[in-house]
Amino acid sequence: MTIEELSHNLRKEAISKGHSLQTVVSGYSMFPFLRNGDLLTVEPVPMETIKQGDVVVFEVKEKWIAHRVIEIKKWRGSIILTLKGDTNVEPDPPVTIHNYIGKIVALQRMNKNVSLTTSFRLIQRKMVLFQPRIYRLLMLYILKLFNPIHRI
Repeated sequence: MTIEELSHNLRKEAISKGHSLQTVVSGYSMFPFLRNGDLLTVEPVPMETIKQGDVVVFEVKEKWIAHRVIEIKKWRGSIILTLKGDTNVEPDPPVTIHNYIGKIVALQRMNKNVSLTTSFRLIQRKMVLFQPRIYRLLMLYILKLFNPIHRI
């Protein structure tokens, strides 16, 4: 068993037993809300408590991804979440109880706690949900400014 497989198994076991855990962000799909190196606290909250605009973690091929909930549907007694990275054009495949991990409940950036409920964060959340094209263009421009070698 590789270190990556062991780490993945330990994280899944901790979450399945109701424990919160921390993980480090890599990637730009949630920029500027989440940035490379940010430390996220993931809590295994029930899917029934998730609201539109929350950032949740789901699993695809043993990889954990944190994206924003843009739609919640109920079908035959099950909850189906539609998620999308803030800078992504297309939503992710549907998330169900089978690949849902938990909700982001805390964020640390450069060893400082970052509030998830400031006015800026709430405005950003609303803009992502209701003006996604404008928000995406703005974030791609900002991303280019912060990381000029990043290809869009």
